[in-house]
Amino acid sequence: MSRSATETAAMTNYRTLRERIIAGDIDIERRLYESALTTELGTSRTPIREALTMLEKDGILTRERRGYRIRRRSTQEILDYFDVRGALEAASAEAAALRATELERAQMVALLRSAAAEADDVIRSRIHQQWHHKLHEASHNEGLVDFITRAETMISLHRQPWRVSIAGSNDSQAEHEHILDAVLQRDAELARRRMVDHMSRARDFQLQALSEQA
Repeated sequence: MSRSATETAAMTNYRTLRERIIAGDIDIERRLYESALTTELGTSRTPIREALTMLEKDGILTRERRGYRIRRRSTQEILDYFDVRGALEAASAEAAALRATELERAQMVALLRSAAAEADDVIRSRIHQQWHHKLHEASHNEGLVDFITRAETMISLHRQPWRVSIAGSNDSQAEHEHILDAVLQRDAELARRRMVDHMSRARDFQLQALSEQA
């Protein structure tokens, strides 16, 4: 296999494993071995090794004496990631207010209209997530999007303990609409401020949920 083909295979395996870990398809207690994953994913050992190394660098996996495990983080670390994500989301809203194209603005409007018409909270939550991702894209800042994705990943790995969130709620819908209004008005400061308030409430909600389960 050529070096370029190996790199492509490594990225493919990296994305596959990352998605499975975030979705919870790979249990946090499972030890990941190169040999087993080679058979499971139907690939060669080198791209699997490189994919695991990339996941370790991302902070998703930790290397053990034999194999890898999903890295465990403390409650405080996860709350810290909420703070990081909140700051990045605020910067994203501010940038989107200034840089979003007409198409992106229309797409964000359409997503929130779809969410407003959806009765299922789970589906609405997914639409809200799509809206956030569209807002990130509208910032036209690849570095910002990359760091938000990393923060989201760390939070997603530890979502299981709280089972509930503000995503999909009527309050969340209203807050998204207020943020979008500021973006549509091209009021960068207002968009940033409203996103700060939205993300702060999301963090406080999760902190309360974790406290109740302690």
